Amino acid sequence: MKLTKKLLAVLLSLLVVFSLCACGADTSSSKDDVSSSEIVSGSDDTSSEEKTSKFEVKVVDANGNPVEGVMLQICKDSCIPAKTDANGVATFNIEVTSEHKLSVLSCPAGYEYTGEAEVYMEDGATEYTVELSEAA
Repeated sequence: MKLTKKLLAVLLSLLVVFSLCACGADTSSSKDDVSSSEIVSGSDDTSSEEKTSKFEVKVVDANGNPVEGVMLQICKDSCIPAKTDANGVATFNIEVTSEHKLSVLSCPAGYEYTGEAEVYMEDGATEYTVELSEAA
């Protein structure tokens, strides 16, 4: 069972890499984690007047405790991955619209996500909470 979960995690990681390649994202960075401060949403215009908003996803267990190490992505025209920190929070520097969809890509050992595969956000949302279950 553990081997199956590890294999699933590897396959999901490869899926993320292939998704990013297909979307034209630069995957040549040597960093394992994508820092949300490195992600800029919107047009290619990098003027100082460009507006970005912060969107936070908090991941908790059934008891409301934060879960670290959950891989998420938010997609519209392209996908942006992020991993939850020790507080169970993943931050995206984007302005969310109803066209954005959030997905849980992988969970740490002992947890599973049984909710909708893709959750569409509301216009202007600034936060969202995902609840994980204990793995069976």
